[in-house]
Amino acid sequence: VRHREGVNMQSVTEALGTAVFAYLVGSIPAAYVIARYVVGADVREIGEGNAGARNVFHEVGRFWGFATFLADFGKGALVAAVFIGSPTWQIFLAGAFVFLGHAYPVWLRFVGGKGLATVGGFSVVLVPWAAVIGGAASGVVWTLTRRFLPTTVAAIVAAIVAAPLLGYRVVVVVSVLGLFVLTGVKRALDEPRMRRVEARTGWDRSAGGSRR
Repeated sequence: VRHREGVNMQSVTEALGTAVFAYLVGSIPAAYVIARYVVGADVREIGEGNAGARNVFHEVGRFWGFATFLADFGKGALVAAVFIGSPTWQIFLAGAFVFLGHAYPVWLRFVGGKGLATVGGFSVVLVPWAAVIGGAASGVVWTLTRRFLPTTVAAIVAAIVAAPLLGYRVVVVVSVLGLFVLTGVKRALDEPRMRRVEARTGWDRSAGGSRR
């Protein structure tokens, strides 16, 4: 009984440690910091109102948008790399909490971004060859549209479809898909706030930027 209690306590400690580490990494507010540093604005109050790479790209500058993407992507990749050799439950607990850290950062009173880049970075480490195919698809779409949303959707769909065909375990593919579904849920939850910001800033959803 004591041995079983010891194992259970160790599992709880590992789970808490995983969740806290992943959350803290995910909560690093790259978009907010960059926008404050470069233009002195709260990224959640300009453009579309989202604390993410696309908003920084349009409202702060292309270079800074790509820098934000790399930072957010890197958060997810770092957490996945740390836990890649861990049990499956621990890997996906880490994935859920790196997303939650980005989406609900304590430093910004729990108003963060949607988490697409962060989940993308996490997923690339888990299914790298599928990510290559997703990256190729996104490159084509970006060349044709120069827009983040269709580019992101193309990358996700291509990678998810390719992953099982490349031999990745179904549980891994389903879990990665689940993380991307969470980003969609976060977008839906953010919609009322973003609509208010867009009405004030003149963000044009059809063009993917503010009317200037």
